Amino acid sequence: MKKIALMCDSSADITKEQAKELDIHVIRMPISMNGKEFIEEETIFDKDIIQALKNGDQVKTAQPIIGDLTRMWDDLLQTYDEVFYLPLSKALSGTCHVAIGLADAYEGRVIVVDSEYVCYPVVKMLQTARKMFEKGYTSLQVKEKLEKEGSLFAVLIPENLTTLKNGGRISPAAAALAGLLKIQPLLKVEHGAIDLVDKVRTLKKAYKEGIAYVTKDIDPAEYDWMIIDADNREVSNELKLQLEEVIHQPVEQHVFKAVIMSHAGPGTIGFGRIKKIWY
Repeated sequence: MKKIALMCDSSADITKEQAKELDIHVIRMPISMNGKEFIEEETIFDKDIIQALKNGDQVKTAQPIIGDLTRMWDDLLQTYDEVFYLPLSKALSGTCHVAIGLADAYEGRVIVVDSEYVCYPVVKMLQTARKMFEKGYTSLQVKEKLEKEGSLFAVLIPENLTTLKNGGRISPAAAALAGLLKIQPLLKVEHGAIDLVDKVRTLKKAYKEGIAYVTKDIDPAEYDWMIIDADNREVSNELKLQLEEVIHQPVEQHVFKAVIMSHAGPGTIGFGRIKKIWY
């Protein structure tokens, strides 16, 4: 059986400790704060991002540096036969498109999944890929199965609009109006893209509507479930129980780390489901 290195980028919300334990290789993404550049989990950490966002500082993310990406591939191919890379959704980042182009030079030894995944579901899919490799599937077969059969659907509920406003994702006027009217947005993640799905008047109602929306018109047993929070574990604990009461399925808990949190902001809650892939 071929030795295949599993790889993702740090938008998958995976720590160095988790990556080592799961034997997943991670290319860390650049983060800039007030014009100064850092590398996530190397020169800047979650606590720094949380504090910066609470201070109203401008925090931005960027694609992995191309030289770092190809250098990691070159290093891995010294000891592995292939690299299986699952990047951040192509709808949210150019990383996927760039990586697919770069992989052409590696004559089939670097396989890049045309991804629609975001956050920790990337890790879940890499774990599924490993099990498929152990059953004899090739990298190209796994890539095809993930691209055709895999799906992620999630509802994100930011605690407030400050980070979205500071990041330029909504205008200051829209944020001010939403705050004045006490409007709470619900954002959906579907086909790898983020879009507004609903607006309600209170955070409590947003959580209730979020659970209703993510569980609507599906068989919960056909999905793996998770709740992800950005420095908001107490609320996450309560909502995990509420979601489990509705779906009668186990719900994993994870955290939004620096890359995703810098876009959504501290306090954000995400309800997510991943379609189970049968193999």
